[in-house]
Amino acid sequence: MDLVLRKEPDKEYDKEAIRVEIPGIGKVGYVANSNYTVLGETLSAGRLCDKIGKKARPKVELITERGAVARRKRLCLTKL
Repeated sequence: MDLVLRKEPDKEYDKEAIRVEIPGIGKVGYVANSNYTVLGETLSAGRLCDKIGKKARPKVELITERGAVARRKRLCLTKL
């Protein structure tokens, strides 16, 4: 499944917010940005924010009860 990640630097409560979209559907959530919501050794939105441009296109690799893990090149990304 293809995803689109878009930075939302103007978001009032989280300047490192990264919105997750599915093409043709729209927003489906945000990249996790808390020690309590990040899956395993994946990157939080705060750690990922400097590693991508304004937008990235990862692919979903794994779906669990807690969220999905997507990969873009060598980066391991998460979404809840």
